[in-house]
Amino acid sequence: MPRSDTATSTREPHVAKLLVDLVMDPRDPGYEAAAARRGGKPSDRWYDRPAVVLGCLAIGFTLAVAYAHTHRAAPEEAKVHSALVSRVRGADKTGDSLAAQAQTLSNQLNTLRDAALHGSSSLVRGLNTALIEAGQVAVSGPGITVELKQPVIAPSTAPNGSRADNINVGNVLTDRDVRSVVNELWADGAQAIAVNGIRLTPTSAIRFAGDAVLVDFQPIDSPYTISAIGNADDMATAFAQSDVASRYQTLVSARGIGFSFDEHSKIDLPASPPTTLRYARIPTPPTPTSSGVHK
Repeated sequence: MPRSDTATSTREPHVAKLLVDLVMDPRDPGYEAAAARRGGKPSDRWYDRPAVVLGCLAIGFTLAVAYAHTHRAAPEEAKVHSALVSRVRGADKTGDSLAAQAQTLSNQLNTLRDAALHGSSSLVRGLNTALIEAGQVAVSGPGITVELKQPVIAPSTAPNGSRADNINVGNVLTDRDVRSVVNELWADGAQAIAVNGIRLTPTSAIRFAGDAVLVDFQPIDSPYTISAIGNADDMATAFAQSDVASRYQTLVSARGIGFSFDEHSKIDLPASPPTTLRYARIPTPPTPTSSGVHK
């Protein structure tokens, strides 16, 4: 038993020395001995330098081949994506051009119509009222604007130390919220309404597709600004006392949305693009035909 204790006590300092040497001097003794034999000079074997050069060339060739293979297939997807983006942008430009042309022709038509009905003021007033209600002419006047904004996280509370100014935390507001505000403004006496600059008409639709709110199939982004022309004081008072305003004031503190409404002495609303109305028709009955006798 005493012999075992002596062996253990002798081995412990040796193990401790090895651990200290590994931490303080990580160099391998074999490499130090080989370097000492060469006198600190680099190897003078004739094949060392060509081997290094060949190794570098092989590594470079491998990297070049890998790069070529990686980017050989990537351009196909990039070309398809670029082509689709170009087609969408081209279609948008064409649509904007056609809309501007249609608006110009509509203005010319209105001028000719007013000239033809110059002697009948009652017809002109009635027609102008119908055009305003249909959203076919641009209008301006006093009114109010209501703004709804999706909730965001402040930079100081952003996760993972993100420095983004605004981080969307989800679509708390949807098409139903925009519709509820629009319907409340109509009920409060609005004569014309636009959402993010898109004029509403009797055939307008406000829907939700994916993460986007669509107004007449045009996507709009937060904040959602609903502009209404009418008696500003009456609309502001009625809207402030409505259940709709009360609900969104509650959501400001509960869900962090943005909600505000203001009166304005003048609001300009654009005209809606011309729409083609489609009516149901009674189908024409089929013409009776004489049936032959088949044997």
